[in-house]
Amino acid sequence: MISLKDININSPYPILSRMEFLEKIYKRREELKDSLVISDDELSVWTKTPSAKTLSKGCQSCKAGKWLCLYMGKKCNIDCVYCAQGTKQEKMIDPERPDLINDTYHIEDAKNMFNDPEAIWSAKNTSGIGYSGGEPFIYLDKIFNLAHFISTYHNHIYQWIYTNGLLVTEDKLKMLYDVGIREIRFHIGGSNFNPKVLDNLKIATGVMDYVNVETPGCRKLKEFLIDKEWIYRLEDMGVYQMNFGEMSTVGVNEMQKFLQGHKRVIDYFQRNQVYVYDSFIGRSVLDRNLSQFYISPMISRESTYEIMKYVIDNKIDILINDCSQDAKHVQRIQRNLNEQNIKIASESTEKGSESVAKLQKDNNELKQKMVGEHKNPDMRGYDMQSIIKSVTRQVDHKYQLNLEELQKEIGKSAHIEW
Repeated sequence: MISLKDININSPYPILSRMEFLEKIYKRREELKDSLVISDDELSVWTKTPSAKTLSKGCQSCKAGKWLCLYMGKKCNIDCVYCAQGTKQEKMIDPERPDLINDTYHIEDAKNMFNDPEAIWSAKNTSGIGYSGGEPFIYLDKIFNLAHFISTYHNHIYQWIYTNGLLVTEDKLKMLYDVGIREIRFHIGGSNFNPKVLDNLKIATGVMDYVNVETPGCRKLKEFLIDKEWIYRLEDMGVYQMNFGEMSTVGVNEMQKFLQGHKRVIDYFQRNQVYVYDSFIGRSVLDRNLSQFYISPMISRESTYEIMKYVIDNKIDILINDCSQDAKHVQRIQRNLNEQNIKIASESTEKGSESVAKLQKDNNELKQKMVGEHKNPDMRGYDMQSIIKSVTRQVDHKYQLNLEELQKEIGKSAHIEW
């Protein structure tokens, strides 16, 4: 049985901090800036397109912090080496909970929550829902049930579904559309660009309003899209947008559940140079510690920018969204801000609207200060680069970093209780 102390990064390259890595990315971004939309305090980036496409409604709700990602279950028909949810074996051993969403809510409980005007995640506070997993097409009965309810009683909520594409059929797509799901996102890299998935993607363009690709940015993706010229075929098929997720572990303090899978992820990442992404947000309304740090391979976001440049240079009409750790930090901080503001409004009604508005203004200013500290770490009083170096050893011409030691040192320096 392994523990966090058994997981090491053993890299032939120095392990970088977030700001060291982002210096390289910002130079790439500067070269392309006239062809990019740069938003959210410069943490969100996507390409302009010849037809002036706007970002997917689902992505807009994510960036506004008003979305719910509902995990239908853990089972998956493939076993991606970079999956942050653990190995297929680990997920199969972990008990399945047939009637639960996010391993927490029964479907009827979730419906009651949406109907409850006092709930933080009531329908009035939610603008988007994405159905995820595991492989969501294994859990279609759950999705049909909940999506039909949402579209019937709360049809302002935009709904989309993720898939690796292998289980997609035209009949299933039509059933999903009938219950209100308007967008599907294909993880084409998970099946190693299986021709069946690409055929199913083409079928989906005849059913769904929006067919998008959401897949981790990596070298193989660049080879598939550019070297093999599939970017043009996907454009002809009618793909609207591509979200290139930055490869990453889960938050290191959340690795305990599927340690074998995360050890595999680290082993896969460390073939290339990696960096430590720190995302310190504080505590949620439910007192969950949202401060995290992650391990990401530099090649992931670098590949995204190479593809973005190619799409811009060749005037390809697919919007490319840099779904980076920066963008996800925006989503988390904005979501936490919304939860705090909703809580203030629900608990302070007796204080009057002016008092509530002031409390929310103070909260918004606090979050803006956090964004400033995130972009300028010198404001925080500790240096992540120095922390990483302090726990990095050189062993057999490699740079070795133990994740448990790094976690302890970050907690001590940043005053975070993991």
